[in-house]
Amino acid sequence: MTIEVRIVAGDVDQADAAALAIGRVLTVTRESPPRPRRSGDGITVYLDVELPPVDLDALDRADPANRCGRAGCGQYVPLDDALPVPTVDDDGGVRYARWHPACLRAEQRDRRLTR
Repeated sequence: MTIEVRIVAGDVDQADAAALAIGRVLTVTRESPPRPRRSGDGITVYLDVELPPVDLDALDRADPANRCGRAGCGQYVPLDDALPVPTVDDDGGVRYARWHPACLRAEQRDRRLTR
């Protein structure tokens, strides 16, 4: 997906600095030459930018909330395999934590819980 960005700057140096800052976050695919503004004060530069590719799997693995909620496990649980279990947070709130199916069965067995 291409996004068009318009930079309005006082001079070419300011426009180049803004384009460089945008280029550090987004992928610049096209930059127009600087054009004087109709009002006469400053210049305008257009950029076509794209979002960089994102590895969603790596982001999901990096999130600590996506670890197994069973004490002593703490391993990453893929969303497809996860069972949502109401869990008490450290601050006393309740959230649905991801649990491995095997960890949930073991916890139920340890607590002698049945369905």
